[in-house]
Amino acid sequence: MRIVELTIQEFDDYASNSNLMNYCQTSKYAKLMGEKGFSYDYIGYRDDSNNLVAASLILIKKIGAFNKFAYAPKGFLIDYYNNELLRMFVRDLSAHYKKRGFIFIKINPEIIIGVLNPKRNFLPDYNQNVGIIDSLKDLGFKRRREIRPLDFIMPRINPYIVLKNFDIHKMDEKYQEIIKNCDKRGLMVELATNKDVQILYDIIKDNTYEDVNYYRNLLNIFNDGESELLLLKVDYNICLANAQKQYEKELDNNNYWNMMIQRESSEKNLAEKMASDRRVNTYKEEMVSATERLKREKYQYVGGAIVIKYKNRVSIVACGFNKYDYYLAPGYYLYNALIERYKNDFEFLDLFGLSSNFNPDSPYYSFNEEKLAFNPVLYEFIGEFDLVLNESKFKAIQSKGLLSKEFYPAYKFNIEE
Repeated sequence: MRIVELTIQEFDDYASNSNLMNYCQTSKYAKLMGEKGFSYDYIGYRDDSNNLVAASLILIKKIGAFNKFAYAPKGFLIDYYNNELLRMFVRDLSAHYKKRGFIFIKINPEIIIGVLNPKRNFLPDYNQNVGIIDSLKDLGFKRRREIRPLDFIMPRINPYIVLKNFDIHKMDEKYQEIIKNCDKRGLMVELATNKDVQILYDIIKDNTYEDVNYYRNLLNIFNDGESELLLLKVDYNICLANAQKQYEKELDNNNYWNMMIQRESSEKNLAEKMASDRRVNTYKEEMVSATERLKREKYQYVGGAIVIKYKNRVSIVACGFNKYDYYLAPGYYLYNALIERYKNDFEFLDLFGLSSNFNPDSPYYSFNEEKLAFNPVLYEFIGEFDLVLNESKFKAIQSKGLLSKEFYPAYKFNIEE
């Protein structure tokens, strides 16, 4: 067995046929990360018959003035159940990079270790892949602990829509009604180009560590239909007309319950009147907001997403909404629009991350709720691991806080728990 450098073609051919294939283990992702200052290797592992039995894109970067680290995005492309192969590969890979003065190797394999069960308070039902954690630890890897929700480079918990099985009628009626009302409020999705990235970036910039050029480069590199920028906009004429209609309808309903209270001041009648009062105020606020917006422009962009399409999966890699337009329920509308757009050509839609805090009182609750409304399958992935090659230097950069400056979380929350 020996470590070898692969050509781009050799690597892409192997990677595209791996059981662990993903868009992060591609030459296009290497090129994208190259624009962020990484160099990279295409590493292969050949047996004595010259067969390629493992491979990995390895991203390389300096940390501090003189130190270097290696990172295999979404892990090595290897059979993690073949303990002997894994042991030899890690041994030889470690020697390869230790000889070149590297401090550590980071991996975050795309291996599902469990499915979260919403009916059991989101407790995970673990599978046999959990044993891979011990296998990696036995080889010297240290498993990183998630300190805050969505604290890893790639989300530890991901909601997936199985597109062929999705049925909007299986959603809670409350969410079905929300999505139905979105059309009435003038929401629509349009396919944009990389020239329009700034529009989305202005909306999501407070929730991402990436700059606008990262997303421009992504769309340029994952070309040939492999990525898309979808923008969500609202027609405020339609929004205003709908709000006025709903307001007038609810005023009639409000008068009815007011009359019922005069006849009988029961707990039920009072509750219905209070609920109607809230709806009246909501529609009134929508009318005021839409009227103010119309003074400036007929249309406004209120959200959007960037997706990568790879093999049988569509992955959201950036997504966000204008916080001032949440009354329009843009998240529900966009996720449903993506499902409709891709359901005939792909098997899965990766909604990109959930907070591990499912408490209704959590500041992450609304972030989760929009995705959970679609009844996705909730996968827990194996997480992040570091293989330290130089303990003293690793501790030195750790104590200086240099690691956190290199490995940004998947999503930036400007909130305190």
